[in-house]
Amino acid sequence: MDMKPFDLVLKDFANWKMDNVDVLERLRNEDSPIYDRLEPVYLVLNHIYREAVDNGGSLDEEMENIFQVGFDYLSNQFDVVRIYYEKLFKSDCAAFSEFSTLVGYLLFISDLRADLEEYEAEAELDFTELNDVETMIETMIAQRDTRFEYAAERLNRAVDELIEPLGFEYVSIVDIFVEIAGTLGIALDRGESLVIGEDI
Repeated sequence: MDMKPFDLVLKDFANWKMDNVDVLERLRNEDSPIYDRLEPVYLVLNHIYREAVDNGGSLDEEMENIFQVGFDYLSNQFDVVRIYYEKLFKSDCAAFSEFSTLVGYLLFISDLRADLEEYEAEAELDFTELNDVETMIETMIAQRDTRFEYAAERLNRAVDELIEPLGFEYVSIVDIFVEIAGTLGIALDRGESLVIGEDI
C-alpha cells in the first residue's frame, strides 16, 4: 500500500467528504443497504479524523493504519457506487435505493474476490460460479429485475461453495470495522452491517 504522510491523508479525507457527503446523506435518508454497508467504515473514519484534528494531526501508528486502510476501502467502494448511482440511475436516489441491495451484493463479491486471491492457488479455488452470479446480478440491475431473493440464494450458494474448501469463516473488512466501531464506542445508526449468509 502506498502510504502518504498522515496529514495529507487527513486532507484527502476532508476533500473526499466534501465531494461525497451529499450522496451519502441521501442514501442514509433512503434507508439504503449501501449506506448500511459503508456506515461502520465511514463513522470510524469520522471518529479518527476528529481525534487527529484534536491532537494536531497526529495519532498512534495503529490508528493511522486503520484510517488509511478504511479510507482506501471507502473511496474505492464509493467510486463503484457513484458509477451506478450517477450513470445507470441518473442520480435518482429513490430508484437507486430500490436496487441498492443488488449493488451491495456486487460490492461484497468484489471484496470477497480480493480477499481470497491469496488462497486461490493453494486451495485451488474455483471462482466460476461466483463470476456467473456477478454477471447475473449486473444484468438484473441493468434490466431492473427485482428477484432479490433469487439473487441472494444464488450468491449464498456460490459463496458457500467457494469458502468451504478453506475451512474457516470469512470475515470481511466491513465486519472488522463493525468491531472497531464497537471498541471505539461508536454507535451504528442501523445496528448491523450486511454480513453474507446472515443478512442476505
